[in-house]
Amino acid sequence: MSVKSKARKKLKTAAGKSARRPKPHKAKFITRAEARRRAERHVLNRMFKGATVRDGTEAGGNLYNVRRADTWVVYKNPKEFALKSSNVVVVCKRTGRVLHEGSAGDEG
Repeated sequence: MSVKSKARKKLKTAAGKSARRPKPHKAKFITRAEARRRAERHVLNRMFKGATVRDGTEAGGNLYNVRRADTWVVYKNPKEFALKSSNVVVVCKRTGRVLHEGSAGDEG
């Protein structure tokens, strides 16, 4: 067998192997940071899906020592219906800063 024929035979077998389907890789796990990001997104979506946003003047009451006209009041979407205070997030219209997060003090 000549050197050229051996080289051709070697190329054919190498080409045949590369034409095969690649081996499947192990599934990669997500990182801790990705798990935290996904959990945060899930909770936020559940908590604020369908949330009501009202102007501070419409919300009534003097909320948290701030002029009502300068705030947005975001009512979190509660899953349970009970006689308890609404959970709100009060956001300043001018700065976008969250001024309060928690009870609206409107139980009743």
